[in-house]
Amino acid sequence: TPLHQQAPQSTLMRAFLVLAALATSSALKVADPATKVATKVPAAKLPSSAASALALRGGGVVSGSVWLKSFSAFMGMYAVGFVLAPAMVIEQNFDTPYDKYHLFISRLSGIAFLTLIYTFSTMETAAAVPIALTMACLTAVFGPIYAELELETKPAHKMAFLMAPLIVSGFLAL
Repeated sequence: TPLHQQAPQSTLMRAFLVLAALATSSALKVADPATKVATKVPAAKLPSSAASALALRGGGVVSGSVWLKSFSAFMGMYAVGFVLAPAMVIEQNFDTPYDKYHLFISRLSGIAFLTLIYTFSTMETAAAVPIALTMACLTAVFGPIYAELELETKPAHKMAFLMAPLIVSGFLAL
């Protein structure tokens, strides 16, 4: 490509990189809310020490803020890849050539994911975790699971199934 066409693309990529870095760093600053949500009454009777420990944590086996940070890091890495290197993401995961439309929708999806991750980092953890967990479940079904069943994927695409422990731990954070 001519030199005069490279400058705008380079500037655009730098802007995306700055946006991605800001979204990721903001997502990693999630703190526990000052007020805890009332714990649910467990179906089975827990020993008093276990009940006390869960009440101290806010009710979940996994800390909601720790899970939200893990979710943000995991999804943020994919989102940054979609924004900055969509061609590489497509080449690594799928047995199909990409075109300008794939690159366009990949970047747009990456920006949407980064925006959601940033939004979760600004919310109360108790409100953000169920929404982020729902997003993770729907993304898994309509993303990696659908792709494995219906599309021509490469072996590297199996890495997306690392979402499974993230989803299980998300349910433990509720």
